[in-house]
Amino acid sequence: MIGDWACPRCRTDSVLAVLRLPHAWTNASGNQVRGVSDVLVCARCDAADPLAGPVVTYFAVHGTVRPESLAQLVPGLLRWIDRARPPKPDEDALDAEVEAWYRGEL
Repeated sequence: MIGDWACPRCRTDSVLAVLRLPHAWTNASGNQVRGVSDVLVCARCDAADPLAGPVVTYFAVHGTVRPESLAQLVPGLLRWIDRARPPKPDEDALDAEVEAWYRGEL
């Protein structure tokens, strides 16, 4: 598992891989907003996922990245990386945070 990473979905320390993706969007004012999002592979949440599953399986079998078995990990990891996308913002959570800020709670 990776350091202090906790999976935001299951709240466990089952994160196997982290991909940092730069992204941008246009806000309501028409300004471009740039950011970086972390996309995670979680041993618990992603085992059945067709893209992340092979990465989970590799770590289940090998425990860690091993030079002698790297050729088994790379194809699955590259497929996952190629299709990984930043998560969509949670509009309800964002609205709640804005309201909390206006109330002076943040």
